[in-house]
Amino acid sequence: MIRIPKTSYHIFCNWTKLLLGTLFLCSCENHQKISLNQNLMIDTINISIGDSCLQTYTSLRNRVCEDKLYCFNKIQHSIDIFNLSTQKLSNQIKIEHEGANGITNIDAFCVYGDSIFIQNETSYTIINHQGKIIKKISREKLNNLIDNNEYSIFPTNITLSNFENLIFDNKHDELIIPINTVPPSNLKGKNCIATIDIKKEIVNLLPIYFPPTVTDKYYGKLSTAQILSKGDSIIYNFGNSSKIYIYNRRNKETYEYDIKSNFTDNLSEDLDKNVNTKKIFDHYLHSLFFHNIQYDPYRDCYYRIHTNKNNNPSAFNDKETFLTIINSNFEKTDEIKLPENTYPIYNISANGLIFFTMIGLQEDSFSYINLTTDNINKITKNYTQLDTTQKSEQIIKEEKIKKTILPSSKHSKKDSIMTTDKINSFVRENMIYPQEELKQNIEGYVLIILESDSTGNVISHRISETGTTTDNENFRKEALRIAHLVKYIYPNITFFFHVPFLVDRYFETHKKES
Repeated sequence: MIRIPKTSYHIFCNWTKLLLGTLFLCSCENHQKISLNQNLMIDTINISIGDSCLQTYTSLRNRVCEDKLYCFNKIQHSIDIFNLSTQKLSNQIKIEHEGANGITNIDAFCVYGDSIFIQNETSYTIINHQGKIIKKISREKLNNLIDNNEYSIFPTNITLSNFENLIFDNKHDELIIPINTVPPSNLKGKNCIATIDIKKEIVNLLPIYFPPTVTDKYYGKLSTAQILSKGDSIIYNFGNSSKIYIYNRRNKETYEYDIKSNFTDNLSEDLDKNVNTKKIFDHYLHSLFFHNIQYDPYRDCYYRIHTNKNNNPSAFNDKETFLTIINSNFEKTDEIKLPENTYPIYNISANGLIFFTMIGLQEDSFSYINLTTDNINKITKNYTQLDTTQKSEQIIKEEKIKKTILPSSKHSKKDSIMTTDKINSFVRENMIYPQEELKQNIEGYVLIILESDSTGNVISHRISETGTTTDNENFRKEALRIAHLVKYIYPNITFFFHVPFLVDRYFETHKKES
């Protein structure tokens, strides 16, 4: 690990649209397992779609959230949700093309709780699971919030990753994005990452700069920062190099790790700054490419995919693909060559890594491959609706604080300390469903955030708009009423929980009580 001095470096290119062609999910007639490279297991899964939806999913626009696979259905203009446990279509979110809830296209999206963050060439948008727009902010407005003479925010659909351009940081309640420089080749001393608070319409440049690996020579779009947010760390890398950087938000230091490949070079070939757009695109598509880092909360490790230089530029998918496994100390533990035609698009689940290939769809089903190795085993734990990493950090913090609390606590039994173990039953027991909403079967979620002082007294109660799916005032008032019933949590922490207004669940609770 190398700590980088607080000096400067920067990125990006102002691209015109490029349609990479329709890259469909893989298909296979049977559910089968094969063994590759000794410890690599491939499990091919078929999901029947029948007449429920059209087989138009592209490999680029899909995300896993908990045990659900979200796919953008371009022709029906919907987000289709598949249950990975039952291997069936569970829901379809219809998205309007025009009007108040209109979204013309989806280039990338991510899911957190009941919110879906969408990016396209004109805007960033938050919708709920009913397809209703919660908030939209245009690219033009965002660009006006930064120095237009030096930087440009330009959502782009030119991407080889479903993670590359859209990251939501749930801890800081903001999107983290790569930004462009003006002109695109002027990187030295420039910031390469910004945050967007969509609700407040605020853009901030983070003190993260382009490193010498992208400023000393020109690498086109391989100079774009690729981002992962985890706790107080922003982990980022660039497509041209095997180096990984970690920016610590607390001490504002940046650390460098060089996770080298044993199979390929570790630095891409550079470009002439005067090349035309076509050559920039070709360089992006066919060069040695290190994709962004992803964290696996089920196994507490990181993954990096990289593809070798294409030996046949006329064939887009003729590239060797490798998976590197990195432990929590940022030490390389394994590197695996993946099967041929594996596209560098993947999602992380309890069952393993979900990959897609370049092969087409069946008429009534689509398939994906579930990859496991000796280091990537299937996990059988149940994960709740809250983000796994964030909830784990909260529980660990509670356990540490619990050991420091003296037996002679001032809190009475009546005003006991609220914890993550108790909150769900507490909400069920105390929630009063608004009668009019109950009659009309109106439902929704409200996310509450509490903060405590050094003695554990709750000093702040508020609603998180990001994790809240409803504008219903009665729901919000009831959620805040429940929040004010919580008097004590552990000292100096932020505590969050959902108040779910679900009709069936409410009747089930009261049926048990009667």
